[in-house]
Amino acid sequence: MPKLPGPLRLTPSFPFAGRSRELATLRALIPRAEGEGLRFALVGGEAGSGKSRLVREFAQEAAAGGALVLYGACDSDVRRPYRPFVEALDQLVRSGDATTLLPALGAGSGELTRLLPDLAQQVGALPIPAAADHDTERHRLHSAVADLLAAAGRTAPVVVVIEDGHWADTPTLLLLRHLARGASEARALLVTTFRDTEAEVPEALSAALVDLRRSEGVVRLRLGGLSTEEVSEFVESASAADPGPDLAGVAQTLRELTGGNAFLITELWRTLLDTEALSAGAAGLTDALAALGSPEGVREVVSERLARLSTATTGLLELAAVAGPEFDLVVMAQSGLTDSKLNESLEQAIAHGIVEEVSARRLTYRFTHELVRRALYDRLPGLRRAELHLRVAEALERKHVDDKGRDLAELAHHFSAAVAVDGPRRAIEYSLLAGRQALRTLDYDDAEARVRSALELGIDDARAQAEAQFALGTALFRGGRSDEAIEAFRAAAQIARGLGDAHLLATAAIGFEEACWRPGITDEGAVELLEEASLALDDGDSELRVMLLSGLGRARAFVGNYAASASAEWEAIAMARRLDYRLGLATVLMRSYWSRRESTLEQTLEMLSEARELAAELGERDLQAEAMEWRVAGLIALGDLKGAERELAEVHEMAIRLRQPFPLHVAEHYTATLALCAGRLEDAEASAQRSHEWSRLLSGRAASGIYGIQMFGIRREQGRLAELAAATRAFADGERSSGTWRPGFAALLAELAMEREARRELDRVRQEGFDSLRANLWLASLTYLADASSAVGDTEMAELLYPELAPLAGGNVVIGHGVACYGAADRYLGLLATTLGEHDRAVAHFERALTVNREMDAPTWVAHTLYSYGRTLHMRGRSGDAVRASELLSEAVMLAGMIGMPTLLARALALGAREQPARMPPDDLSWREVEILQLVASGASNREIGQALSISGHTVANHVRSILRKTGAANRTEAAGYAYRHSLVNRPGGR
Repeated sequence: MPKLPGPLRLTPSFPFAGRSRELATLRALIPRAEGEGLRFALVGGEAGSGKSRLVREFAQEAAAGGALVLYGACDSDVRRPYRPFVEALDQLVRSGDATTLLPALGAGSGELTRLLPDLAQQVGALPIPAAADHDTERHRLHSAVADLLAAAGRTAPVVVVIEDGHWADTPTLLLLRHLARGASEARALLVTTFRDTEAEVPEALSAALVDLRRSEGVVRLRLGGLSTEEVSEFVESASAADPGPDLAGVAQTLRELTGGNAFLITELWRTLLDTEALSAGAAGLTDALAALGSPEGVREVVSERLARLSTATTGLLELAAVAGPEFDLVVMAQSGLTDSKLNESLEQAIAHGIVEEVSARRLTYRFTHELVRRALYDRLPGLRRAELHLRVAEALERKHVDDKGRDLAELAHHFSAAVAVDGPRRAIEYSLLAGRQALRTLDYDDAEARVRSALELGIDDARAQAEAQFALGTALFRGGRSDEAIEAFRAAAQIARGLGDAHLLATAAIGFEEACWRPGITDEGAVELLEEASLALDDGDSELRVMLLSGLGRARAFVGNYAASASAEWEAIAMARRLDYRLGLATVLMRSYWSRRESTLEQTLEMLSEARELAAELGERDLQAEAMEWRVAGLIALGDLKGAERELAEVHEMAIRLRQPFPLHVAEHYTATLALCAGRLEDAEASAQRSHEWSRLLSGRAASGIYGIQMFGIRREQGRLAELAAATRAFADGERSSGTWRPGFAALLAELAMEREARRELDRVRQEGFDSLRANLWLASLTYLADASSAVGDTEMAELLYPELAPLAGGNVVIGHGVACYGAADRYLGLLATTLGEHDRAVAHFERALTVNREMDAPTWVAHTLYSYGRTLHMRGRSGDAVRASELLSEAVMLAGMIGMPTLLARALALGAREQPARMPPDDLSWREVEILQLVASGASNREIGQALSISGHTVANHVRSILRKTGAANRTEAAGYAYRHSLVNRPGGR
């Protein structure tokens, strides 16, 4: 039988009773067959309900059946980053053949050193963890853990027990969520226990539980109180007496007193043994139980039992309670206890069932239940508690005098709790060290808590204060709390200003701007701070000034000062070239997209290309990917959709290879944008959904607006806008929206032919003015308002909108950075001109819009332009207009039918268009799937299909799976036969 981790090997004092259904459920969840994926069991219940005993019994049975069982527990006092996974994976590495497991992970094996710093010493040299943005670093680490579990599961099923999830730190919860979403290949069962009473479920755990329950393979078990029958089973097994009717009465009394709480039942039974009440017989036993009082009184049993111990044993247990749920005998010895007293006290504590041995080799012990430890800890006077914390802290210092890194979190905890007797110096020192360590291990919440603790304790040195504020800002920013990060960076800058330290001021200013930019916080304070720091620095060239100017360029663009933005950008580029500072140059060039209004799009694309090449030469893959992302946005804005698709395929493949959540989120929302333009509505919806899923892994980036805009555009073409009516109204009327969604709501109402309501919303926009819209969703607002005013004939609104959109004539309407593309701006200008009765001008706009949209190969916007153009000709009514209108509307009907645009189709037919017979693909295949099926039938591989269609191999694979499912084909050969049988092979272009 594989060796069990220490906490699961413990021999209980009393027999296991009940829980047969729960055991059977857990037993059935073990993925024993090859190919079965990761499963989750969430075991909840109140404190003392028997969660630990259940998983211990299950783990022993699983190990006997050949499963590899791993164990980790969360700590109520010291929350180390990923603690339960560190413990479990350390067991895996030590117990398994790490030399075969880790090479299977490739470069990802190095990421595990963030959790297991000694890993390289055990298995040899490993790759250095890749430095990237914090979301990517975290995703790579999570993926490495999933890959390691998958590798271990190839030889035997793996069971991972994570105890006390209610005390889990944020990184542990994020890793659990990642495994539930993306580790389906791991043949493992992950069992997590947690207290589920409302008061003990923190917000982070509650959110994680909601997320976990949405995932496949997750089973929830709740342990209620043991039934009377189950308590009877316990009494009969634990009692030396023969089973009989009197014992049934005992069980009933136990059940009433404890509510079936397993811990209280065993503690009460232990008390009866200690007081020899059992010797009085069953009747006397029942009387003794009843004399203990109410269920609340039973909770005092622990304290009563402690009162029967010797003074020395009580002292040991009080010290151990301060040390934590698990304690090291070496630490106890170094805390001032003599060996003779220590051994004697320990033996008494074990005999009374208060503590149990975890590992004889390491001399570690643990309390039999956290309730026991808390009863001890909570009754300690404050000063006594502080003294004991100091003794534990100093013992830990002595134990690891040459290896303080291992216990930094514990040292910070204990010295902070001992400030009343030791003063703040060591508490501050270890809190700052623990905060830095938490940053390295990607636990940003813990890093923030440690640094805040140090600051609250009072750091005397001003420079150290500034550095702590900067560390706090970094932790807050990486943890997704940019508003608070900005304040920390501002505090660091204020201290630097008082010290006259220009370098520190510049560093704080750069952090401040980054915290503003990432989540999209428009704050001119960033510009002012960067300009102040620039003046404070020496005039000479320096790498720090390059980065300062780069941030200043972006900050100025962010508040609309594009000329000043370009000036800072050009100065930074020139300085970086003089210094041959290639990394800085690549960074500045990558950010050129922000000040693009002072350059042509072609010039911006050239700068982005140089940034891409420089980053590739330097091995800066994240920077390379970001430059490529901006190139995709630039190509979309330029109208080169095919070029954008080709570049996007590379971005997508690189993001998958590097495991970068943000580039994957962006790549999918670009894919949705391009698919909508191309009339592939099903693809657009799937990509928008995947983008939204990736965004859930990001910190500090609110991506719900992107998803909302994309789904609005997709549902509009699908004729399903009514599904979004309630949500759009809520956004439009929300207190924090400042009316920014009201134009979209007006467009939605107009699309649903609710003319009176649409006019009301347009009136509200007119009354509130455009100022609130300019700062956010401005171009999107213009398009929505143009659609709505055209639909209801609102000439007053059309007159206001036309001059706002006129500068875009001849160009392409792109919302945000590739969030949406609505085709030629002239189509909207044509709609407005028609509403104003200027039909000749409208015709000129529509002619230009048709040219632009056809050149872009954007059939969705071609179809809309054809309809609007035909409608305008109907309204103008000149000689020949009717014939031309019929031609335009009939082509619009054909495209709308092929794409699947029911609303546009119905409107064009209502104007007298000739319905064009269009053969739709069989079995609900999309046109994109038909294109791919044709290439499959020609014998092309996924890679060749991706190259031919300018999409990623990952996207091709998803489409192929969908094709096989829809056609019922078992493989590519059968799919090719399907294509020939349905005469799909010779269809040109799949349309």
